[in-house]
Amino acid sequence: VMPPYYEACYNGPIHSYNSGNGEWMAAFDAPSAYLLVHLHHYPELSAQAAFDALHEELDRQALEVLAETSPARFVRVLDIGCGVGTSTFSTARSLEQLGRIGSITGVDLSDYFVTVAEHLKQVRAGEFNGTVSIDFMHGDGLDLAPCGFADGTLEMVTVSEVTHEMPKKVSEQLFREVARVLAPGGVLAYLDINQAQVLKDSSPGAIAERIATSNEPYFDQFLELDTAAAMRAAGLEVVKDTWPNHKKYATLESSSLRIMVARKNAALSLDTWTGRWALDRRENWLPWLQCLGVPESAHETATKAPDFHQYRVTEDGFYMDHQIPGQSLHLRFSSFIDGTWHESPYKKPTSTQFDEEQKAKIAENVTEWKHEWVAFPTCFESTTKEFPFPGKTFVLRRELIGLDTMKYSVKVTSEDGSLAVENSTAYYKKTSTEPPVSVAIELKERFATGISRSLEWRQEALSKILALAEENMDAISAAQAEDHVSPSAFMGAIMMMKSAVAFYKANLSSWAAAQAKDETLPPFLRTEGDWEVVPEPKGVGLVIAPWNAPVLLCLLPLMGMVAAGNLCVLKPSETAKATSRLIAKLITKYFPGREVLVAEGGPEVVVELINTPVDHILFTGGGSIAKKILALAAKHITPVSLELGGKNPCFVDASDAENLALYVAEIVGTKSYFGGQFCQAHDYCLVHEKVFDQFLELLEEKINALGPRRSCQMINAGHAQRIKAMLAGHEKIARPPLPEGEAEDKVPVTVLVCPDLNSELMKEEVFGPLLPIVKVASAAEAIDFVKGRPKPLVAYCYSQDEAAWAAFRDATSSGNLSINAGPQRMQSNLNVGFGGVGDSGFGYSIWGRAAFDDYSHHKAVFTGKKFAGSAWGAAPPPGKGGGKGKETEDAAKK
Repeated sequence: VMPPYYEACYNGPIHSYNSGNGEWMAAFDAPSAYLLVHLHHYPELSAQAAFDALHEELDRQALEVLAETSPARFVRVLDIGCGVGTSTFSTARSLEQLGRIGSITGVDLSDYFVTVAEHLKQVRAGEFNGTVSIDFMHGDGLDLAPCGFADGTLEMVTVSEVTHEMPKKVSEQLFREVARVLAPGGVLAYLDINQAQVLKDSSPGAIAERIATSNEPYFDQFLELDTAAAMRAAGLEVVKDTWPNHKKYATLESSSLRIMVARKNAALSLDTWTGRWALDRRENWLPWLQCLGVPESAHETATKAPDFHQYRVTEDGFYMDHQIPGQSLHLRFSSFIDGTWHESPYKKPTSTQFDEEQKAKIAENVTEWKHEWVAFPTCFESTTKEFPFPGKTFVLRRELIGLDTMKYSVKVTSEDGSLAVENSTAYYKKTSTEPPVSVAIELKERFATGISRSLEWRQEALSKILALAEENMDAISAAQAEDHVSPSAFMGAIMMMKSAVAFYKANLSSWAAAQAKDETLPPFLRTEGDWEVVPEPKGVGLVIAPWNAPVLLCLLPLMGMVAAGNLCVLKPSETAKATSRLIAKLITKYFPGREVLVAEGGPEVVVELINTPVDHILFTGGGSIAKKILALAAKHITPVSLELGGKNPCFVDASDAENLALYVAEIVGTKSYFGGQFCQAHDYCLVHEKVFDQFLELLEEKINALGPRRSCQMINAGHAQRIKAMLAGHEKIARPPLPEGEAEDKVPVTVLVCPDLNSELMKEEVFGPLLPIVKVASAAEAIDFVKGRPKPLVAYCYSQDEAAWAAFRDATSSGNLSINAGPQRMQSNLNVGFGGVGDSGFGYSIWGRAAFDDYSHHKAVFTGKKFAGSAWGAAPPPGKGGGKGKETEDAAKK
């Protein structure tokens, strides 16, 4: 059924054809007619090339706008009123040339035209590379649902020279249907006769004659159509209003065609902030300049100065790269949208820096600011105390007012609440959706300056790390408590850090010095010179910290990183949210020069950082994630250190009651203190059969004595559920019996007596307060048990038998072996590296000389006092002097 408005075009005389678009003659003549009618726009080109150039201009304008909101290569395009596909083919070519992939569908009400279009598709198939599929269908542009186009399913719609053949109301309805099928951010590419040029160059009589004799019955309504207003009414934002071939036509009014690009309003989101922004204009800027005391001679410069921003904004923070070339200003900083006061990177108002006298007059001040959402996610305010002068409060409001427009509003209040400045505004236009440079790239740029190579910088950085911990112990403890970290108190960790910093400082100069090495060549092959090994920093390190010790396992490796002269990115665990945010704030405060940076977020942040790439990675966590880290690092041949834990065995030998009690106190105390969430915790015990029953009885007594402390808080309910799943099916062998009504995020310290060795409990690291115990007949059986399983981070041997000590030392393999000692003793010697082996990891990332060496490249250097050639090059034969000359040749002949 033909819609009424189209009957005149389809059945009546139009374009000199007796039956309009409803006949074969019109369909077969259409391609050449379409091409010839536009030849005058590009007279230097052939008819086909001119038509393609026209549509290429339309498509380019539309795709530029589309790229701002939909940078993905794949696009779905609809060409409404495609006729015989001439415009469809041109758009497909444009998409291919611009590197896009996807599909384009031409829709037309003339079944004759669609049939010819399908024929031409086969004829012209060789012109396209196939990255954009082309289809045609019979359908009504005012009702696209029967054609299969649902709401919000298209990135682009083209309407080319259609509306001048429609009643005004039908054109308005068409724009509403276009808005329906466009996805948010999708664009309408519109081309039609330019009403302004027609009205300017045509008399009323000529227009009336055109309507009467050219069979364009709705042309008068088309001239009345306010196209831009109709698009806006349909929910489309007009982004471009232009014309083709600016070389030939100087103004819109001089061109017979008009190009418009309209975009479907997309919901503004956090992602809208991301990208590059450039100053468009400043309005009412004079009050702000007068408040600052900027001399009149500098007003114009300060008002018109180019200003460039880059943003990445999250729910609770933002990163900004700010450049004002006229001041040689370039700031990069991260800040937090959480209403808390913290140090501002701006020491002076930027507008005062255009006048030398004013620049010298206003002193730099350490100021504090805070940021709060006014309307999430489109508007937030930054409030700075005692700025720009004492007694003043500066408020800057940043607001998204469109997909590509941001508004800055400046307000300054005095102590009495009166307004010193109000409504000074600046507008910024988005120039790119490219996100700001990665923090790892920023650090690589900074490392290239050589800033971290000096011992003085390294010593100062170590002092900053210790100060960060000592001065914020309570805040760290509180954040860890909020995140359910066990233990949450940070005092013990600070004692460890104090010792580590003192050790680094005492030894750093000798570690970093070149180490002379002896020659090993026989004397008759030597040439005079010296060997040395020079430790040098690798560059930018990445520390990916776990949730069970979220601060300590950021800061301890960081010490090794900076001691070795590296800059560093810390990636705190996203599971410990409060702690992650606190680390980000403290690093910003204690490293204002941005030599150490924090990247918060989940796995996607890790992927981005590793792909930067960085120069060394430390990951502390589980084996499954470690494999993913290694796979990513392998793409860039990035060295990695892994701290992975594992199922740490503990052999309990036949011993007297006194020692058994000590063993039990250590094992149960460690389980309850950390909730078992500790990479060095005893995972399971191998107990000599002679003391098995006695040991079990002591374990039960010690656990019962814990009282309420038997119930251990897990990091979250999900981790608790994981451990309870291991426990399921083992309830009958639980000692003491399991309590009832345990909270969903808590697990009781529990012994599991002789569990199935093939159960998950005995295959996977427990990392919780469960303790499986297995009966063995001897130390030799225990050793065989340990050897038959993946290598653990720590193996414990609790025995009074020196033969058992030697056997565990010589016959088992583990990252570390603790004989008659608990985990704390294994963390007490800074001269000894701590790391895993096999499934428990590799590298020495925690502290001391081993960490320094892990994070350094040890460069071999030979300095010859005379040139030392090679046997195949300039070296003389043994016992001869000089280079490869006559003596060498004579020797070779002999």
